[in-house]
Amino acid sequence: MAKQTRNLKPVKMIYVDDHDAMLVASAKEAMLQAIAKAHNPVAVAKKIASFGTKNRNVGRAAAIRRHPFKGICEASGLPLDRIHADLDELEPELGYAGKCRWVCRKANNSGKHSCGGC
Repeated sequence: MAKQTRNLKPVKMIYVDDHDAMLVASAKEAMLQAIAKAHNPVAVAKKIASFGTKNRNVGRAAAIRRHPFKGICEASGLPLDRIHADLDELEPELGYAGKCRWVCRKANNSGKHSCGGC
């Protein structure tokens, strides 16, 4: 039986300048060293990821207040329940400080639920 592959959309690379690229490289090296020296590498990796996620979500609450959910998937224009809606960052370099839109999980590449148009 042939192996099925998913149709993945090309990922937009996040631009960082040379200074920030050096910071990312040194942080990556420090994380790899910490995980390699850890008694429980999985737990250390999860703690590092948790710290990164917490930093990434700074400003999310303000973005939700600034751009309230209107009951539609803004990618397709079709009705969408709030429980299936995700706030999508349109400008990855700016995070939640940039433009945002409410979309279904399929349009946000974070799940399988679709509004029916995505």
